[in-house]
Amino acid sequence: MSDAKIKQPGPNELENQDSGMRSLVQMLRGLFFCLRILIILVFIYMLFSGMFRVDEQNEAMLFRFGALQRRVLEPGQGETPILTSGRWYWAWPAPIDWVKFIPAEKSVTVDTGSLFLPWTNPQTGQLQQSEGPATLKPGTDGYVLTGDTNIMHTKWDVVYRVVDASRYYLEFYDDSDAEPGSGKKRSARGADAIIRNLLVNAVIQEMATWSVEDLLGNVRTLEDGTVENIKDNIQRRLTKLLDEVGIGVQVQSVNMIRLIPPSATADAFEEVNSSSEKGRAEILEARTYRDKTILEAEGRKYQIINEAKSYQSRVVESVKADSSYFETVLTEYNRNPATMLTALYTDALREVLGKVSNKYIVHRRPDGQQELRLQLSPVPEKDKPAPTQP
Repeated sequence: MSDAKIKQPGPNELENQDSGMRSLVQMLRGLFFCLRILIILVFIYMLFSGMFRVDEQNEAMLFRFGALQRRVLEPGQGETPILTSGRWYWAWPAPIDWVKFIPAEKSVTVDTGSLFLPWTNPQTGQLQQSEGPATLKPGTDGYVLTGDTNIMHTKWDVVYRVVDASRYYLEFYDDSDAEPGSGKKRSARGADAIIRNLLVNAVIQEMATWSVEDLLGNVRTLEDGTVENIKDNIQRRLTKLLDEVGIGVQVQSVNMIRLIPPSATADAFEEVNSSSEKGRAEILEARTYRDKTILEAEGRKYQIINEAKSYQSRVVESVKADSSYFETVLTEYNRNPATMLTALYTDALREVLGKVSNKYIVHRRPDGQQELRLQLSPVPEKDKPAPTQP
């Protein structure tokens, strides 16, 4: 084999290689600069995209890799997983961190549905209208029994708000529950299902102690005179059941949406209801008259008592004044009896003559004759002419 000869590059080739290397280095520098800019932009995006704020009607929980994160409060207040409203928070983007918002101050409504109602048309939402004899079909129609074994159809709802978000979410909440007002069908499990079932239990237990007449009026009077409202009683029962479960909600109100009798007895119930309303109106009118009469009697009583007290005061003051006058007269009489008797005689005569309209004065003259002066038909003081001015 012959020795290979290595060709040395010429000056032009070396110059071309240096030019290509410089271009490659410049391009790499540009790429690295753009990469740095991109990293800075991604960092800024991650920094600001992780900022979030909890609105006033919600609370939130922060999960990191599926684990609930607890934040440290001020000294002495411990730790809590709840992110309260009105503050800004930061979280890593998904899938590192996940923020779960839970309604806190917002009221949520759950109702009993059509459990106690006759069959309802799912398209129109109207109750069943029987063409023939009205009957109830077991398994299709719902109803509830009253304390006097009557059948009633009813519907209730409860309005509540979450007061312990961590307990409500971690132990009872179900992600498949539709948010209120979303129009989606609510799940048959989770916190809403538990509250609905407890509401149903409270309705069944309470209505079983009421007569149908009291239910139609929504109130009843116990033997001791206590007046009860069925909505208040069901709310107390439901609150007790919720406290036993510890679901972390507070009941705001319980409302009766509908209360109707079976269609077969609707007319009879209407008559009974009308009679009951008339009876209650009569009782109310009688009570009003009773209260009015009592108030008038009380007022008349106080008036008579005040008049008697006033008369008593006048008599006592008059007796005191007469007593003082007689004591004064007695003292003067003891000093000078003749003068005091003359003064008393003169006062009595003046008082007597003042009450007489016609007066006759008869006295003896020194010569033994009598003079009689008569004043006939004197002019009354009111009929006398007014004196003329000079």
